[in-house]
Amino acid sequence: MKNSIAIILAIFILIVSFLAFTNTPLVVKTFASIKSGLGIAVGPALRSISSPLDVAGSIFGGYINLIHTKKENDILKNRVDTLLLENQRLSLLERENARFRELLGFTAKRPGSMIAATVIGEDIKNWFRCIIIDKGSHQGINRKMPVLTPKGVVGQSVEVDLWHTKVMVINDPNSSVDVTVEGKNTRGLLEGTGENTLKLKYVVKNDEIAVGDKLITSGKDGVFPKGIPAGIVVTVDRNKSGIFAEVEVVPYNNFRHLDEVLVMTKQ
Repeated sequence: MKNSIAIILAIFILIVSFLAFTNTPLVVKTFASIKSGLGIAVGPALRSISSPLDVAGSIFGGYINLIHTKKENDILKNRVDTLLLENQRLSLLERENARFRELLGFTAKRPGSMIAATVIGEDIKNWFRCIIIDKGSHQGINRKMPVLTPKGVVGQSVEVDLWHTKVMVINDPNSSVDVTVEGKNTRGLLEGTGENTLKLKYVVKNDEIAVGDKLITSGKDGVFPKGIPAGIVVTVDRNKSGIFAEVEVVPYNNFRHLDEVLVMTKQ
């Protein structure tokens, strides 16, 4: 019985296969109907499977794009940082070149009398009153030599070794510079206070002096030559008791921001 069923099934399969290969219209139409039915039945299932895959693919693609965007942003940020650093370096070089040109122009007026030096430190105990420069007796510097910038007086050399010099700036309490008011006959002694401002001593109340007047060295103190700018008058008080006015002066140089100076070896 089982053998008979098997033989019948085999014969049926052979007949169907023969008709299919010979493109018999009935078989083709039947096969197309079966294929269409399978598509209708299986399609929703395939769509339900492919939809999460599409979402996953979209998420993965977005993640890849985010990675690429982050890399591009990092590259651009690095470029911007590099350009900013380069711009800062160029700005520093421009300012340095401007200072050097100013120094060269100033020394050209007094050839052979100036030594250019770099400020390399400050006095540890009195940091706002003394500076240290990178030139010493080996370069021809001695004590009590004027130290200047193109803006004006810085101070004088007080301690000198072979390669370095300590400069007492004019706002040190031990500093005093004989000065006159530019364009006037008024004369006084410019003394340091240990602060950012100076005091002009021994100016009589009826002397010609006013806020905004410029002070220059008189050349009578044995250290500074005549005509070097020293400071600008910012206050004049004639209401104090006594015969002298109280005069406050701001020096031309900011002693906390000096980079290069000139030492005058000959006057």
